[in-house]
Amino acid sequence: MHLTSPHTLSLTFQPKYSLAMRALHWLVFLGAVVAVAAVEFRDVFPKGSTERAAMMAIHESAGITILGLMLLRLLVRVSQPLPPPPAGDPRWMDRAASAMHFVLYVLMLAMPVLGMLAVAWKGRTIPVYGFQLALPLAINEPYSKLAKEIHETGATFVYIFVGLHAAAALWHQFVLKDRLLRRMI
Repeated sequence: MHLTSPHTLSLTFQPKYSLAMRALHWLVFLGAVVAVAAVEFRDVFPKGSTERAAMMAIHESAGITILGLMLLRLLVRVSQPLPPPPAGDPRWMDRAASAMHFVLYVLMLAMPVLGMLAVAWKGRTIPVYGFQLALPLAINEPYSKLAKEIHETGATFVYIFVGLHAAAALWHQFVLKDRLLRRMI
């Protein structure tokens, strides 16, 4: 049975994403929470302090982890069939969901790359879980600043699109009551 009014509980079965896709989705989300928390929490510490540098190392390690998880997620996504869209949803919802997923994939792949480029063009190594990753790029301060600006602007878009994505999932769960959220849990 499909939803007929906002107060009717839909008993429509929603096939789930694969276990790999669900695990990667939540691991990327956790990595993003760690990256955001670390970069925001660093401001508690004075510039040049060991603690501030540690927060940035956590942020950068989380970013590299997100990049690896997203590359794996992209590989899984193209190699496994996706569950079909919910029956009865208007076509615009399917298109909006596809567009949202595309934007999120681009952002979650681009953000770590831009962060790495900003650091590498500045002439620094990238701390990754205690190791130092050095990209073979010449120091280029203007490119570093540009990559950093795009990275920081991109963070705003990540907040917006992750917020819209979460709002859509909650709207499906609590307004449409179509149990769509269960596909990713």
